[in-house]
Amino acid sequence: MSNPAQSLAQEQAALARLVEKLRQEQVLLSETASEGMTDLIGEKAAIVAEMTTLAGHRHQHLASLGYADDEGGMQQWMDEHGSDGDKAIWSALFDLAQDAKELNRLNGILIGKKLSINQSALTILQGKTNSGNFYGPDGQSSIKSVGRRLGVV
Repeated sequence: MSNPAQSLAQEQAALARLVEKLRQEQVLLSETASEGMTDLIGEKAAIVAEMTTLAGHRHQHLASLGYADDEGGMQQWMDEHGSDGDKAIWSALFDLAQDAKELNRLNGILIGKKLSINQSALTILQGKTNSGNFYGPDGQSSIKSVGRRLGVV
């Protein structure tokens, strides 16, 4: 019987690279400036494409052996035919996937916070604050203060 687990080590290596990129992304998102983010996004996309291809081949292999072409089918094949080494890699792959999922969730929160800060800054720059513009259409201050004006008796 052929082995659908033959590329699991490659999948694990690709996922480990993705986790590293997600950690790098988190560092960039935590900094004020985000230089390098565009390159990082491209690298992540390439890794995800590689992982998709590897998983697709594994799913096709499983289907050709009569198993479901998904992770459940792979788990069934592992239970019936997987070596101890294959099972260890499969388990490590799931652990890495959980790490990637959590990093991605946290990065999403950081992105949301950056987006909110940027939106607030744009709102202020566009003069759309809740307190109104500092200057009215006549060029005079629109901020009303209590008390008397300077220079007026």
